[in-house]
Amino acid sequence: MQIAIILAASKSVGSLFARCGQSRSVGEILTGVMLGPSLFGWLAPGAFAAIFRPEGPSILPWFSHMGLVLALFLIGMEFDFRTVVPHAGKVVAAAAGTLLGSLLLGAAIAPWLWSIVPGSGSRLAYTLFLGMTMAITAIPIMGRILMELDLTKTRVGVLAITTGAFKDLLTWFLLVLVIGIARPPFDPLKILKMVAATGLLATFALTIGRRAIAWFQRRWGWKGEHPSGAMIGFLLIGLMLLAATTAWIGIFAIFGAFLAGVTVSSDRRLAEAVSDRLHDLTIHLFLPIFFTYTGLRCDLSSLHGSLWLAMILVTLVGSLGSGGIAWAFARISGLSRAEAIAYGALINTPGLMVLILLNLGLDLEVIPKGLFSVLVGSAMIRNLLVTPLLRRVSPGCGEAKTSAHRIQQA
Repeated sequence: MQIAIILAASKSVGSLFARCGQSRSVGEILTGVMLGPSLFGWLAPGAFAAIFRPEGPSILPWFSHMGLVLALFLIGMEFDFRTVVPHAGKVVAAAAGTLLGSLLLGAAIAPWLWSIVPGSGSRLAYTLFLGMTMAITAIPIMGRILMELDLTKTRVGVLAITTGAFKDLLTWFLLVLVIGIARPPFDPLKILKMVAATGLLATFALTIGRRAIAWFQRRWGWKGEHPSGAMIGFLLIGLMLLAATTAWIGIFAIFGAFLAGVTVSSDRRLAEAVSDRLHDLTIHLFLPIFFTYTGLRCDLSSLHGSLWLAMILVTLVGSLGSGGIAWAFARISGLSRAEAIAYGALINTPGLMVLILLNLGLDLEVIPKGLFSVLVGSAMIRNLLVTPLLRRVSPGCGEAKTSAHRIQQA
């Protein structure tokens, strides 16, 4: 019953958003929040408790995590990362610059936020965590938007998804530092071990992993024009192993899933065929469950008084630190005006990655519930701005062939 309601609501709201020129995925994100205590639980608390039974066992977390892993696998396969190699320096600089800029701007407004929604723990951890939440980029949602607008094979699309992935990797490393400050003792050796382990895993996947895929594909890879069941199974096993390994390293399972997709992406025929097989079930079943499960854990109805002003300020400062700095890097790097605006808008997509991070901060008692609600509301506003900006700089963005050609020509 939960899943039936989630799918019916997400498809209805997603279609309404698409008719209004928004991304379906943004509508599905807001559906998740609306089905939670922010709206449904506020309007009909009895029905909300009867349907979602927050105190009882639920399969939603399991479906949610599986959807996220499969989505990142698809996103990793969708992009041809060979085109980003000449721009690797730009990607690293933009990722580090937007993260650092957000941290500095977060430090500037943290004293005022502390005065109205003080934390119960370390003030330094509070400040760093605020900057991290303003910096993070949701590559699952960015990938969905790029897929919907058919921008996955454009230069700006590949640069944006790669920058977002690298910046989020840096953010999760930084999270270890915040946890160490919030819950001492802090172990700097742990971060070094995580960085080294992640580098070794990526090297292994992109060398030996690709050779293993090519070897398996030559023997059992195809059944006519379609990948064989053995090939699909082989790739799914590799996906789960990489996701489990990055979770064990401590940076989050989705990075292993994204790495698995990147490993397959160099073989475009295989990547596109496997994506065709997995796309519909992932996009239309698993991801709406993920959006709703996350929405069930946040409550925007708690916003009041000065917290509304705080939400507007965080939105403006967060957009400047992430999207504004990304736009500046793009222009300095030689991207056109249209590409730079699109790049900045995409990097300024917090999606629900920020909710994952915020829930961790709440569990660690780094941030209070009031700031949690402020940051969730800010993230929703920033998500709503992305697709209109992309359509404005590239009219007719929903028309696949025309849009991709236009941005490539720009």
